Amino acid sequence: MKITIAENVGFCFGVKKALEQVEKLNKPAYVLGKLIHNPQVIGGLEKEGIKSIENTDSVEEGSTIIIPAHGVPDNTINNLAKQGFKIVDCTCSLVKKVHEITKEEEKQGYTIIILGDKEHSEVKGINGNLKNSVIISGVDGVNKLDKEKRYCLVSQTTQDEGKFNEVAEELKKSVKELKVYNTICVPTKHRQSGSVELAKESELMLVVGGKMSANTKRLTKRCSEFVKTYHIESEKELEAGWFKDKNKIGITAGASTPDYIIKKVVEKIENEF
Repeated sequence: MKITIAENVGFCFGVKKALEQVEKLNKPAYVLGKLIHNPQVIGGLEKEGIKSIENTDSVEEGSTIIIPAHGVPDNTINNLAKQGFKIVDCTCSLVKKVHEITKEEEKQGYTIIILGDKEHSEVKGINGNLKNSVIISGVDGVNKLDKEKRYCLVSQTTQDEGKFNEVAEELKKSVKELKVYNTICVPTKHRQSGSVELAKESELMLVVGGKMSANTKRLTKRCSEFVKTYHIESEKELEAGWFKDKNKIGITAGASTPDYIIKKVVEKIENEF
């Protein structure tokens, strides 16, 4: 059995930077939400005194509040500062760029279209800064727009590039005026393309990452278009039956998946199947 790991797996630079920032902090400290979308990493941080919270109701004034990599609206940060908390902003720089673009284009009179998952924390953070915005999940959302408005299209940074291009082309044909910013991050593009190429050459694909991770779920969907694909969080979910009569196994992973989990998956396949 041959096991091949896709290129560009493991932590993206935004995740690495966020983890480096919190490791330097005095403990305890509190993350507003989840620092990143990986349960093993979050569990490890909890043990070190980095606690995930949904609100600050039970947090003492003056405590350190960490803004997660996916970001939050500006008014959330401003309100925390007014309440006397110390703010450590771990928002990915590429997500911050989307915040900057959308706020500026809205000032110029454009209605912002965000291609993304409306319940995802990154999209909520971007949208929370805006007064004139629309969130769509795909090309079907274009049909519901007022075609006479001026629009600016951006994307959740972990969206599928093919879907983004499809939406952009449909908008160009449909609306009066349009600006397009492809804000899908470069690491995501490389991860998606490398995973798809490996899927085409494999008899089975494993996508390793948190079940709540948008980019990991998207990798699973893309790979499953070409070969049988399973999304797992750890080696504990592997099943012997998956590997019967399979000789070429491909493995990829989400942007928040640590290398040690990928290594454990490989070791279990090699030793037990």
